[in-house]
Amino acid sequence: MWRQGKKLAQVARIQARGQLYIPGARDEPDAEFDEALAAFGFQQAEEDPDAPPPDKCHLWPCNVAAFNVWQRLQTQWRESAMGGRTGLDYASVTGYLRDVLGIKPKERIALFGCIQAMEIAALEEWAKQKT
Repeated sequence: MWRQGKKLAQVARIQARGQLYIPGARDEPDAEFDEALAAFGFQQAEEDPDAPPPDKCHLWPCNVAAFNVWQRLQTQWRESAMGGRTGLDYASVTGYLRDVLGIKPKERIALFGCIQAMEIAALEEWAKQKT
């Protein structure tokens, strides 16, 4: 069930780029957000017609549970003194999987592997953005 690390890593990369699109989540621009930007003299950037199209990635149904856990763990990043993310706090992650979600040890090991695949992909993508 938790063996789809490559596909999940691709989703994490897209999310790290800020390009993750979840149908139905926010299909329409939010007028309130536009007003808030305008109050500070900003507006949302228009899409660049010359830009390459964003990667498309479909989340397989078997990966939805792992992705949902990944989303909940976004508050568990460790940060360096310089302000960059260095990785997830594994003690918090394992505690969450065990104590909050009640995942059994064998499944927890497999899920942790998926989470690590997404973590590595996100860290690699953020590193690319810094260069």
